[in-house]
Amino acid sequence: MVVSSPKKALQFCDDLKFFLRNDPHGAVVYFPPYNLLPFKFLASHNETAATRIRTLYNLIQQDRLPIVVTTVAALMKNVIPKRTLVDYAELVLEGEEVDRDKLVNRLISGGYVSTAIVEEPGDFCTRGGILDIFSPIYPDPFRIELFGDFVESIRFFSAATQRTRENIKEAVIIPAKEVILGEKQKKTVIARIREQGARLGIPVTEVRRMVDRVREEGAFNGIESLIGLVYPALD
Repeated sequence: MVVSSPKKALQFCDDLKFFLRNDPHGAVVYFPPYNLLPFKFLASHNETAATRIRTLYNLIQQDRLPIVVTTVAALMKNVIPKRTLVDYAELVLEGEEVDRDKLVNRLISGGYVSTAIVEEPGDFCTRGGILDIFSPIYPDPFRIELFGDFVESIRFFSAATQRTRENIKEAVIIPAKEVILGEKQKKTVIARIREQGARLGIPVTEVRRMVDRVREEGAFNGIESLIGLVYPALD
């Protein structure tokens, strides 16, 4: 269902949920627009990025598809390649081994931000053998307790109180943003930025600023505006 504005989309979602409240298969999700312009690095709200990436992932994984309510603006923009999203998804299992450093690097390349306390989707925190992650696919963050590289336990906890809610056997990590940018991809993206900047006549100082941010920060807030330069083809 395509409507004209985010406000109308949210209202329509509420209406659908009301009429489908007794239907066990009547799932309704909202796919919001970014409202970002190319080369305008306005950081989208973490919740917007989380809602978008969660919806895209669920459309891939769920057997019974939900009703998706979105806006004209959201529908007009291409999104992260499906294969890239599927390849990034990481399943962490209790009782199995995981390479902690490799996992942390994977989180950073997927747009996660290291914080002192995990409060929002896209946050992660490391303390000794404890790794807290707020994967956008879940309403709550989860805590992985490691003994060396061995996953001893995984449990959801409250972002507000930091108290444990329930133990789980497995957890799925999906990217925090639609831009996945590892160290190997940075040089290619930087070359594309310079090429596009020259083609559009963007001042050299502005291009250099973009390049420095990509080189130093990777998938920084607002990089979604450059999604067309990150991937050779979008979906």
